This record gives sequence, structure tokens and C-alpha cells, in this order.
Amino acid sequence: MPKFVAVVGGKKSGKTTVIQSLVSELRRRGYRVGSAKEMPRAHWVDVPGKDTWKHGEAGAEVVVATPLNETVCFIKKKLSLNEALPLFHGLDYVVLEGFENEKTIPKIIAAKDAEEASAFSDGLAIAISGIITGSDEEVEKASVLNVPIVNCEAEAEKLADIVEQKGFPKLPGMSRCGECGYKSCYEFAKAIVAGKEISEDCPLLLADDVALEVNGERIPLKWFPRTIIKNTVIGMVSSLSGVREIREVKIVVRKYK
Repeated sequence: MPKFVAVVGGKKSGKTTVIQSLVSELRRRGYRVGSAKEMPRAHWVDVPGKDTWKHGEAGAEVVVATPLNETVCFIKKKLSLNEALPLFHGLDYVVLEGFENEKTIPKIIAAKDAEEASAFSDGLAIAISGIITGSDEEVEKASVLNVPIVNCEAEAEKLADIVEQKGFPKLPGMSRCGECGYKSCYEFAKAIVAGKEISEDCPLLLADDVALEVNGERIPLKWFPRTIIKNTVIGMVSSLSGVREIREVKIVVRKYK
């Protein structure tokens, strides 16, 4: 399961430069890295008039293009971050650009000044970088946030060190759970960033005895429903003729109109 970090900030704050420096350093250390960019003001990336666009216009829900040096996949609907998680399978780190409304991921704030750094501070910041590092005055003002301020280009190694230490897998996003001792995943994520907890203490994140997916999206299960599903399925399957030792059961249910 990859570790996540989101680079957030306003326009022209240096987000892309931060990501370039961080990804390059993580790759230099031998990690497999992926990225995702939130584009709230763009309707399409595919270009109208291109063949791939025409395929989608004709009704294709997934369009794959294979030029010489890459493979491009256009999924003709917007996926939530949770729905997109399977795309990052096998990676060590995923660096997000944007996604500031996500409350289960540690963040690097790219800011032009101290005021902007403060505006994006929500208890999940593990570092501040971007344009602000070019001004000693703004760096001094932002120091009251008690978050490391790192020049991503001159101190890429330091930034990667912080991500290695503070990055963690995306939490389930439960608003009311309590199994970890906190009322929400947001509160638990803040505790991880503050060094009070570790992500491995999330019971839902580590529970792998029962995996439930609905429409391709993994659904986190608390102990009680997980136990009910597990015992019910094993009980039914074990009664079937020809079934011997059960190590794993996979069931796919499709609802047809």
C-alpha cells in the first residue's frame, strides 16, 4: 500500500516545482512513485477532434492510447480519489497536486507568503515550501506555524526525508468510527502528523481478512460487519459439496437491470 502526500497551495505558489524535486529525489532513492493532479477548472484533458476523443464521443467508457513511449487511459467519468486507488497498486509513494480538501493525507504547503501558508494549514502539514522560501521575511513570519520550511530545489533531500518519515497510506475517510480512539480519520491523521500515533494503529487500514468492493471502490469495514461477512460466507461455502479446506473465498455479485 503506497504512502501518500499532497502538495497544496494557491496559484503560482510553486506546487509543480515542489513535486518535481520530491519525485526526482524519491526516484533517486529507488522508490516507485506515482502522481495525480487535481484539475477543478478543467473539463477535459483529451483534445476534441482527436481520435481518442471521437472514441469517447461514440460511447466508449474507457479509451486507451498506446504511443511509442507511454500508455494513456481516458476513463470517461470523474473518479474519486478512493476509486482511483487501484491505479497506484505496486507503488511506494503517490504525490498529489491539489486535493486540499482531503483530510486523510499529510500535506506539503506550497505558498507564496506566510499568509497563504497559514490559509492552507489544517493540522496535516508536514512541510512548507514553494515561492515563500525565497523571502527571509516571509519565512520568519511562517515559522510561527511550527512546520519545517524547506527550499525544495536546494534541499530536496531534506524534503524527501520528511516525506519518508511522515508520509502514510490514505486512511479510509470515516467521519464516525472510533475504533482507533479518535472520532474521525481526520482527527487520527492529525495525530499521526503530530507524532502521537502511527498509521499502523488504524484497525480498518490493516484489516485484510475481508475485502469488500462496491463498483470498484474499496469499502472499509469495522470489526463487527467484517466478522459477520466472514463467518457467514465461510459457513455457507463450507457446506457445499466438494469444498474441503478453505483458505480464501472470492465472490463477485453483479446487479443487472
